[in-house]
Amino acid sequence: MRWLIPSLILTTLALAGTLSAKEELVTLPKRDTVQLTIYNSVDLTLVRETRELTFKQGNNRLQFSWANTLIDPTSVEFSALTNADKLEVLDTSYPAESNQMLIWTVAADAAVSAKVEISYFTSGISWGAEYHGMLSTDERSMKLTGYVGVSNNSGEEYEDAHVRLVVGSIHVVEEIAALAGGARQQRMKEAYGKMRDADRTENQKKDIIKEGLSEYYIYAVEGTETIPNGWSKRLESFVQTGVPLQTVYTWDTQKYGAYLAKLLVFKNDEAHKLGKEPLPAGIVRLYRDAGGNRLGFVGMVVTDYIPKNDEVKVNAGVDPEVQIKSKRTSFKKDNLTFGWNGNKQYLRGWDTVEDFEIELKNFRNRDVDFEVNIVLSGDFDVESKTASTKIDYRTHRFSLNIKAGESTTIVYNVRTRNGSNVRNK
Repeated sequence: MRWLIPSLILTTLALAGTLSAKEELVTLPKRDTVQLTIYNSVDLTLVRETRELTFKQGNNRLQFSWANTLIDPTSVEFSALTNADKLEVLDTSYPAESNQMLIWTVAADAAVSAKVEISYFTSGISWGAEYHGMLSTDERSMKLTGYVGVSNNSGEEYEDAHVRLVVGSIHVVEEIAALAGGARQQRMKEAYGKMRDADRTENQKKDIIKEGLSEYYIYAVEGTETIPNGWSKRLESFVQTGVPLQTVYTWDTQKYGAYLAKLLVFKNDEAHKLGKEPLPAGIVRLYRDAGGNRLGFVGMVVTDYIPKNDEVKVNAGVDPEVQIKSKRTSFKKDNLTFGWNGNKQYLRGWDTVEDFEIELKNFRNRDVDFEVNIVLSGDFDVESKTASTKIDYRTHRFSLNIKAGESTTIVYNVRTRNGSNVRNK
């Protein structure tokens, strides 16, 4: 325990009075455990510390100080986890000479030892997630390692800390940033109470907790780690080998421009040896063995919070061995309708009819999957002998597999109605 960084000092008094210079102060032993639950969205961390204390019969005074830290003094709470029936907190006072210290007066029915918890909210602790995937030679699977980077600028060092991350959103947390005015302190206390209740949830089934407008998950990083003040540490959260990968060559000019994007796809589900819990938002980076103890960078994507059964797609760029060519082969107008404006005729409605060809070539030595998305606008119909799926009101998708060394051509027709020919919907 460092000087003036949340410290506890115990003294036993025959009567509950103010501290004097002659009173003996006994510095408590270091924390037995400490747990950090980090809420990134509002820069708050709930800290729970436990210690074994020995109380003498009568009134005992516990001093807690937070000098040089970002602890919110209104959030500090004391509770006995054992022998609670023999202990009672009589009052909490803030010494007039200091705005960085409080004193609890705790009455003990008899001399007793107890495990106590000190909890509070502090700022300055943040986290970020990273995922590193090492591809197999055939790119059909990978070894996926998850990391959590924790940065501590709170003013306090946390030794052997259990780290928990709040993944998703808690409505009351989102409201905290907007709190203002005279009622702020009371509303903050109410918010802190709800956050403490959420933190007590064991969440053993690894399910999303849904409560009102909240949808969140408390993600526990295995093991413990000492996180000094002013430091950032990367903690390994999981390692999973043999995670299946699918390679899908995707054409979608709205998302990836005019080129055919090589997407490496995996799911956060049991079939992909994942899916035990949602995954925190972060950066996914994929690598391959480049020989000579070197790594070759394949691609990366910044992901939002990844729910169970959600897909992750990493763009690995252009593959010269897989090609696409698209062209319009014909264009015409028909179904022309005319109107009159005085003695002048004008075109009221018409259809445009366009034919397209998309040629796909696979020069690789294995079969590949293609996903071709055509995005259109207006009142249109699409016809093709190649099966397609309507994804939304603008998008049709052709999904097909092409054998090694082969090619295929998608032919489709688009009829778009314009002017008075547009159908009423």
